[in-house]
Amino acid sequence: MIFPKTVSKLLTRSGSPETSARTHTSPFLTGAQKTMGHLVRDETLSDPGSIPSDDDAKEPDGELATAMASSPESKLRYKVALLERGRNALRLVQSYTAQLRKQEVVRGELLDEQVMSIKCRHHPFSIYLVWQVGDVGREAIYVEGKNNGKLIAHDGGWKSRLPAFSMSTDGSLALMDARCPITTAGLLSLTDTMIAIHLNDLKQSNFASCEIDPHRRFDGRPCSMFTTKYKSADDSPVYRKSVTLIDHEWNLPVQTRHFEWSTTGKTMPDTELDRETMIESYSFTDINLGCHLTDHDFERTNQEYHFH
Repeated sequence: MIFPKTVSKLLTRSGSPETSARTHTSPFLTGAQKTMGHLVRDETLSDPGSIPSDDDAKEPDGELATAMASSPESKLRYKVALLERGRNALRLVQSYTAQLRKQEVVRGELLDEQVMSIKCRHHPFSIYLVWQVGDVGREAIYVEGKNNGKLIAHDGGWKSRLPAFSMSTDGSLALMDARCPITTAGLLSLTDTMIAIHLNDLKQSNFASCEIDPHRRFDGRPCSMFTTKYKSADDSPVYRKSVTLIDHEWNLPVQTRHFEWSTTGKTMPDTELDRETMIESYSFTDINLGCHLTDHDFERTNQEYHFH
């Protein structure tokens, strides 16, 4: 689901990886959910989902100001340091809910955007997803150590009346419209993977620049935007550019987008180039880090779900 397999080899799993044409009632939208504001979307692909923040227009100070005035290497190291802080804090969170927007290139084709409400628990790693945009009504559950290591799912639409089925997490059916398996879904796995990639970037010195814009707002929350550009396809075969929004309070990557190298050879404006070369986009909104999920949240027999 997150990042291509060629890059995910850099990551050693730590044991904690991490909706519409038809109305679908989400089991997440309850009084227990903490709403973190509303998503403000800018439809220009150069920077979708984020806007400049008037509240944070003052000049940055301290560690952030030092990082902004430093070299590209120091800026990228600062990004890694923020992500490491966010990861350390997130590891202390037992469970959370969120809405995930994703759009990916799979087998050479940019698929339509999917929007899923998710429930995630870190120990044992457990995840429940219900699609709100895409195959509306589709549900999937995976619990580490259960169901012989397989996920349980059913399709949306009229197919939702058919029995649920089990499948391998890394089989062709499970990866039909996803880049990586469900076992790598969620904020913790995303943060782990980004740290591993950027540590490799620093080791290989394969990036050309790293810029910081500290005055961004996403889902009603202040963020910093990090834009990393790579030297060449020889130095960085997968990525040409990455753009990540890191929440100021949580130090988590609430939105990240990645772009490959153009194969057309044509010169075009940056916005058009990004539109033509985007391979991955992930956004987390309505994040609730204060919820308590139980085993029942990851059982197909939960009466709020629609497994048969």
